[in-house]
Amino acid sequence: MKPLLENISAELFKKLESIGFKRSYGEDQEVFARGDKADFLPIVLSGAVKMIRNPEVGKEVIIGIFRSGEMFAVPPVFDGAPYPSTAIAVEKTELLQISRSDFLNILRDSPEFAFEVIGWTCEMLREKTSMIRTLATASPEHRVGRVLIKLAEDAAALPFRVPVRRQDIAEMASLTTETTIRVIRRFANQGLVRIVHGKIFIDSLEPLQAFLRD
Repeated sequence: MKPLLENISAELFKKLESIGFKRSYGEDQEVFARGDKADFLPIVLSGAVKMIRNPEVGKEVIIGIFRSGEMFAVPPVFDGAPYPSTAIAVEKTELLQISRSDFLNILRDSPEFAFEVIGWTCEMLREKTSMIRTLATASPEHRVGRVLIKLAEDAAALPFRVPVRRQDIAEMASLTTETTIRVIRRFANQGLVRIVHGKIFIDSLEPLQAFLRD
């Protein structure tokens, strides 16, 4: 997703900072749970947060990962419905939390902020449509490749260390963990990614993108 804080005016940023509350979370700490009242809009100042659902005991499906500058959980904060997914910090993270009442007020008063929220919604819909199409037709290699590209595209810079587990990548690609591990190992052998001490690194998006075009 396009980082909100990198695309707004200094004046709007100061306004958000003045009405928001900063809170820090440790790795794997819950930000909110599915079904909780959506009473604040979270904006990532540093770190990363994953949105997950648990369709069955012991199974976790990642809905999205959000990094520095990005806002998330916009729809429930807008319409007042409960949070539809659980949010968990992937690493040490600091959030700027805007109360729902302040969010609605600034949405009404600031055309700049309103356009950012509309843009966020449109981008999210495009991403979900693209992912559904990929999962419906693509091979395991293309599914994993698309997930890795999506994760790296949201990163501030390359080289990029993939912050999630292979199991998480498997859930995002709707594959088994075993299949995902084999695909990532093949990617490493082909030079599309690097594996260092069990961690996945992406030095450049071009090799992965070229692979997906073939």
